[in-house]
Amino acid sequence: MGQQFSDRETVAGILATLVRERSAASGGSKTSRTGLQASVPVNERPAVRRGLDALLEQGLLAMSGEDIGFTSKGKLFLAYIQRSRGETPTGHEHGDNSAGVLASILSAIEQDARFAPPGPIEDMRTLPARLEGYRATRRPRLAKRWIVAGGLAAAAAAFALLR
Repeated sequence: MGQQFSDRETVAGILATLVRERSAASGGSKTSRTGLQASVPVNERPAVRRGLDALLEQGLLAMSGEDIGFTSKGKLFLAYIQRSRGETPTGHEHGDNSAGVLASILSAIEQDARFAPPGPIEDMRTLPARLEGYRATRRPRLAKRWIVAGGLAAAAAAFALLR
């Protein structure tokens, strides 16, 4: 992130960004919470689950069934994160009391221990890129499995015909 954030703000911002990216990828305003958690490496899932719980309790995210999406406070926080990276904020309407609400959001994030990084902050900063890399390398593997399975089937059929 371009602006200097505390470690807890960084963690909250990364989780909010993951929710936004998955929502945008699905073409909606919500995403599956369990799907998001399942996409994270197993050793990092507890920290992501705690962070999503904290975002829900802080009122930045709302849950409907298994799906999570941004509240107006969440959109304000996401816009803050996007502006700090030089991006154009998405889905946020600037209001008169935005500065006060944002200050209370940032204060609550700083006081919530669930936003403490589970390890080195660099591991958390690289999570979105690692997830994208994981998805990119995972897809071709499935295709390779089909090729191998097809080759084995062809070999079995040839063996049966030659017998």
